[in-house]
Amino acid sequence: MLFLNRNMLIAHLLALFLPSAARPPTVTLRNKVELPLVSAGVWQYNSSVAEASILAAVKAGFTAVDTALDYWNQDGVGRAIQKAIASQTMRREDIFVETKVPGCGNPLENTTRNPFDCYASTARNLAFDLEQLNLTYVDLVIIHFPPFPSFIVRSCGEWTGSCQMARAQWKAMVEFYKAGKARAIGVSNYCPSCFECLRDSEVFPMVNQVMYHVGMGADPGGIVSYGRKMGVVTQAYSSLGNNPFTKHADVRILKGNLTTGIAKSHNVSTVQLALKYIISQGIAAVTKSSNPAHLKSDLDLWSWDLSEKEMDQLQAFEIPGVLQKYSFACSSAQQQHLVV
Repeated sequence: MLFLNRNMLIAHLLALFLPSAARPPTVTLRNKVELPLVSAGVWQYNSSVAEASILAAVKAGFTAVDTALDYWNQDGVGRAIQKAIASQTMRREDIFVETKVPGCGNPLENTTRNPFDCYASTARNLAFDLEQLNLTYVDLVIIHFPPFPSFIVRSCGEWTGSCQMARAQWKAMVEFYKAGKARAIGVSNYCPSCFECLRDSEVFPMVNQVMYHVGMGADPGGIVSYGRKMGVVTQAYSSLGNNPFTKHADVRILKGNLTTGIAKSHNVSTVQLALKYIISQGIAAVTKSSNPAHLKSDLDLWSWDLSEKEMDQLQAFEIPGVLQKYSFACSSAQQQHLVV
């Protein structure tokens, strides 16, 4: 508790003495930790590119970074953070570091493949996160995806073993949090049925990072409203509609008639518009770029606002094939036997 209070005190002092332009606004988690609304991501970057992009992001004014054990670039992120601290660009307390550990039972994940070793493997991976990042604590760590059975039946439940696996992983997460090695803990790609596995936990997830972007509707699959009901902050990945196959932003967001028209009326890019759409709803966003100019523009989101009409238009905009697909793992609100 002293650890958490110390960091919250530092955050408040920074808010008093640093200029507002240097700090993107934040959203408050259940335990009062402040999560910056925009984070610099490093998905699909190798270690050297991740290092360069984070250094550029810090210089541009980013106060949060997002990485993961299975991005295999945490060493580069860690080097960037240490270089920025050594050059007195920032202090450790000035940067919000978010990382992830893999979900359990996935045959493609070497570190958590064994479904009967979820607790121990998660504890090892959490320690490995800190080792790779060369840090003594992270600000937020999340489970990257629910247990593997949910990929098959699109739901978590007792009968598939996914709830037992989720609880074993979450036990390791809570212990890591209570030991002061993470200021906050959460999940990613979780649907309501997977959250239900953790309902009786001493500490409930504080964040759910899911796919969320223009073209998915305001509340895909009801996951945003579910999070608000449960006190879970939603954080968006693939904010520009990126997917693992094209590795690029969705052209219908970057060059669509609706998005280009609204962006032009505010003299901003469609990338800025897409990020503004997300954060205007109190949803945190992860974006990425290795271009310093693009990173700087990604933070120019608070000098202009979308009108109510524009928000309505963007929420009504639909990209075929992406509606409801906020998670690549599960989608069901109920712990069903099979979701077709």
